[in-house]
Amino acid sequence: MTKTSTMKPFAPGDIFLGCTYLMNVPGDDHAGEGRILQFDRNMVPKGTLYTEGTSHLIVNLRFAPDGTLWGFDPFEYAVVRVSPDGRQLPPADFGMRPWGNVCFAPDGSIWLGEYLKGDKPYEGGDMRRLPGTNFVGYGHFAKFDAGLKLVAEYDAETAPSMTGFHGVTHTVMHPDGKSIAYITDLGMKVHRFDVVNGKCLPDLVTYPGGPEYMRKWTTGVAYRKDGTLLLLRGSFIDFISPEGKSLRTIELDEYGYAMITASRDDRHVFTTNIFTGVMSKVDLEAGRIIGQIDTGLAKPQRSLAGIAVYEP
Repeated sequence: MTKTSTMKPFAPGDIFLGCTYLMNVPGDDHAGEGRILQFDRNMVPKGTLYTEGTSHLIVNLRFAPDGTLWGFDPFEYAVVRVSPDGRQLPPADFGMRPWGNVCFAPDGSIWLGEYLKGDKPYEGGDMRRLPGTNFVGYGHFAKFDAGLKLVAEYDAETAPSMTGFHGVTHTVMHPDGKSIAYITDLGMKVHRFDVVNGKCLPDLVTYPGGPEYMRKWTTGVAYRKDGTLLLLRGSFIDFISPEGKSLRTIELDEYGYAMITASRDDRHVFTTNIFTGVMSKVDLEAGRIIGQIDTGLAKPQRSLAGIAVYEP
């Protein structure tokens, strides 16, 4: 049965969650009806967009400067774009690649990160290989111009993937617009990429790993306006200085937080837990959760994989 989308025109403060409805497909626990849920600034349900051209999790939502909402289904090589009137835009040609995140540079360029990397497909799902290769992806960065035309593609250093198939999974543009901080999900490093000169920079953070770092790996990145990195680490937020030092932490309520975005007010962040299906709004000054949305899709659903807030 065809589902009818009810997403409304975007209003300031609206919260958007990538929350695919998993269909219990045998042998593919990421497959389902792609959805983006819309809530108003008070966390009241407002609408739902059933995404076209997707078949798996919708990850890493982010707003472009023009108010267009971007999201990704890396398994399907799908880049989803939604206009501020709440309607999905026709697909653009970004190449048959598993892009999974986006950053917007001050010069108007668009930077996509390749979510998948290596030659080990996900054992729990239907993950294709790049045409004519044995690889699921290369873990590269690609630069597109404002007209969505490919300008250049770059190698990117990535941390060893615990899953065997993750590449550049989470990205955020530095407030100065000159570099991107990025991670490999469940890794032990925060990498940086120079978008002005098109090259990797020294890592911001490298953890030694081992038993004491279990469930303390990197799971999300956001920036405060002063360049402090908000590093999500499964069950807490670590404030990382521009020199790579931990300044303080905020403990969250459960393990499983995997996406984070910072509000323009520089005081609040919104973060999603893929295991509990809960989105939490966190007051950085008070150091606590001040509001939550429970999507009802807790593990084994594991589909709450994107968060963005409309702040024109």
